[in-house]
Amino acid sequence: MIIARIFPKKSQNFKNAKPLFQKIGDSMDSGGWIRLFSLWTLIVAGIVLNMDFENRYVYWSWSGWESGFVKLVVASVVYFYFLNPNNLWIIGSKRLQNKEIIIHAVIAFILLIFGYVGSSSMVPNFFGIFPYFTAFLSCLFIFQFPLILDEDKGVWNYFDWNNKVQYFSLSLILMIASVLLGVFLDDPIMSTAGAVSVAFPLVGLIWPNHVRHLQRARFFPLFTFAMFLCVRAPWFLIPLSILFFLIRTINYFRFGIVYPSFGVDFLEE
Repeated sequence: MIIARIFPKKSQNFKNAKPLFQKIGDSMDSGGWIRLFSLWTLIVAGIVLNMDFENRYVYWSWSGWESGFVKLVVASVVYFYFLNPNNLWIIGSKRLQNKEIIIHAVIAFILLIFGYVGSSSMVPNFFGIFPYFTAFLSCLFIFQFPLILDEDKGVWNYFDWNNKVQYFSLSLILMIASVLLGVFLDDPIMSTAGAVSVAFPLVGLIWPNHVRHLQRARFFPLFTFAMFLCVRAPWFLIPLSILFFLIRTINYFRFGIVYPSFGVDFLEE
């Protein structure tokens, strides 16, 4: 991370900047900025599905980026002023109850429809949306294991592995189902991104309990889907990158760690 080279953790500049970023970080946590990744990815999945419906061979198209950005802004406003204050979109913050899982599923389906619907397609393609919805549910069950940061050591921990087999099995089954549906519907993004993502709940299911398997299973499926969506809608890279590096920078000055990150913690529990 470049910012870590410019501001080493033991430097005076790092120490001077830390109080400011601590305040910003507290607001970031209460606002749930990191959950925008899942929110935005669902919307763009709907947008890309619409693009595929209109042109099977669309690739790296900037067409419609204006309406895409507007949809992300609208959804973000709704999230900050309604969903987050009312604890309606709290993925990863705690283990959800059955009612909360249903609420998240309904919101996810609405987000996919919101992304899909446009001036040229007012009626959603529900068959096409369904595998993306199934993939979201797969990821949702992985996020039933919220990670806790040890601020002193700068590593992530999780100690309650109850119902691990049930949740990881459901996640694996749903991801495989989304892949098969993607193949059946001839959706290259769904089938390929889903196939890549199958490995993560599988590893978490059959390997011994360790936080690194959970970290990978939480991060990489969402990242994989987002990157595959960017192949058709490259403009999505702009808000993704801004949010990603903004949160990383704030967390670096707060805790001295790089998060979100592609890396994992290898310390034994």
